[in-house]
Amino acid sequence: MEEIKTDSICPNCGSYLYYIENTTEIAYEGKITIHTFHCKSCYYKNIIIDRHDREKPKIIKLRVTNKNDLKAIVYRSPEAYIIIPELDAEIAPGIASNGYITTVEGIIVSIRDKLSLMGTGEEINYLRQRIDGILSGTEEKITIIIDDDSGKSKINSSKVEVTEKSK
Repeated sequence: MEEIKTDSICPNCGSYLYYIENTTEIAYEGKITIHTFHCKSCYYKNIIIDRHDREKPKIIKLRVTNKNDLKAIVYRSPEAYIIIPELDAEIAPGIASNGYITTVEGIIVSIRDKLSLMGTGEEINYLRQRIDGILSGTEEKITIIIDDDSGKSKINSSKVEVTEKSK
């Protein structure tokens, strides 16, 4: 990997940025190219990942009906939306979105943890109680939906329904 001094200026300190490019293969994503811009003065870093391989766009659904379903392993690609209609919850990909591996429970806990950003009103407290009930495995049933145009996302469960998206 060769480091190249660029004409781009660091947004933090005004020094020149350096560029490194590396192409590799990783699990779940396949072939990727990592573009790294970094500043030697203030250590600012910006990483852009280009994904080469794509599968057919798909929608993945898992109906969570018991505590065992919470243990299902989930891989969410950087382009995927996660939707839980019963909670009116959506996790959308952002401009710097990365893929991650978690469990269904991890997704639900993450949503519960983000509720604190929305305040402490009565509706938020009620939603927190609902989520705690889902996590305990004794309350309402939910559906995890992953809408992924890259086709890379997966849920490791025999109960999963996968539908190809029409173009």
